[in-house]
Amino acid sequence: MQIFLEIILVILAVDFGSGLFHWIEDSYGYPDWPLTGKWITEPDILHHHSPSLFTKHSWLRSASVLLVIGAVVLAVAWSVDLLTWHVLLFVAIGVNANEFHKWNHLPRKNRVKLVVVLQEAGLLQSAKDHGKHHVGAMDTHYCVLTNFINPTLDSIRFWHGLEWTVEKLLGVSPRSSLDVRADKIVRHELAPSADT
Repeated sequence: MQIFLEIILVILAVDFGSGLFHWIEDSYGYPDWPLTGKWITEPDILHHHSPSLFTKHSWLRSASVLLVIGAVVLAVAWSVDLLTWHVLLFVAIGVNANEFHKWNHLPRKNRVKLVVVLQEAGLLQSAKDHGKHHVGAMDTHYCVLTNFINPTLDSIRFWHGLEWTVEKLLGVSPRSSLDVRADKIVRHELAPSADT
């Protein structure tokens, strides 16, 4: 029973981590920033402009940034002698967070049946729950794995509090719009690619 609870806690930790990363990429950075602009900010802005486009990307393209982060987490955990099965599971699920995210942007008929069953059972985030992130100010429902963490974080305005804290401590305000240069990014992204 304890291992089952530990697995659930790891999954919830990954869900929170996915939300934290999602919040950072939605709130900060600009397309012209070196490295992060091309690999994180541009795809994020494009996703909010055309949400289903990224479902056409390969697993490797979708997971590339998460693979780098996962490798860093594993290296740090190993270097401080904390490389446990918990960390391995966290990274294994975490590098696939964009696949979980993609499922919510696929038509139901294109999702694997097991995914649909798990979504309907409430064990994976539903497309309806994730859809709340893509309306209005797009400043809620950042966690992409389950429906469990978003309601609590959103009800206490966690992300707004985090933005306020970052602004007060670091003097950095969130990006004012997800549509920064969206038209240029869309034209570039829709060009033929060997990856799609």
